[in-house]
Amino acid sequence: METTRALMPRARQDELVVEELPDETLVYDLKRHKAHCLNRTSALVWQHCDGRTTVAEVAALLERQLKIPADEAVVWMALDRLGRAHLLREQVTLPAERARYSRREVLRTLRRAAGISLLLPVIESIVAPRAAAQASCVTASVCLAAATPSCLGGMPICSQPGQCCRAQGQSCVVKKC
Repeated sequence: METTRALMPRARQDELVVEELPDETLVYDLKRHKAHCLNRTSALVWQHCDGRTTVAEVAALLERQLKIPADEAVVWMALDRLGRAHLLREQVTLPAERARYSRREVLRTLRRAAGISLLLPVIESIVAPRAAAQASCVTASVCLAAATPSCLGGMPICSQPGQCCRAQGQSCVVKKC
């Protein structure tokens, strides 16, 4: 159990814009300009990546909240995918006896549950071009989370006509264009 505790990573919090929806969590990585959609399973695992919660505890949480069999293979699969999406502070180290938890193995574990495809940890990612490259607009929350000095090149704010993302001191603010 202690080795599992040491292996539990921490979720990355910096340079991310997170929007939680009822059945999924949307994460925009400002550093890599990628958008990630985490299903309920992956989002639940990511939310509990605090460096203190064990893999076994997260598996039990998945069983309680999502009604799936408590198996650490599901958690390890989610951690592997979160790591590949760069949503963890450090890279995941899987247990020595397992190189990787395969989708097939997890499906075998979950075959007793109804709707197993909805319970698998899924992270869909797309590369999002910079707003300036697309001559489009940005949301106010993306502007406020942007790093100076660029402030997204003074891009207009989508929901606020006449407002743009501008630098002010060491941060970005919404100002009149």
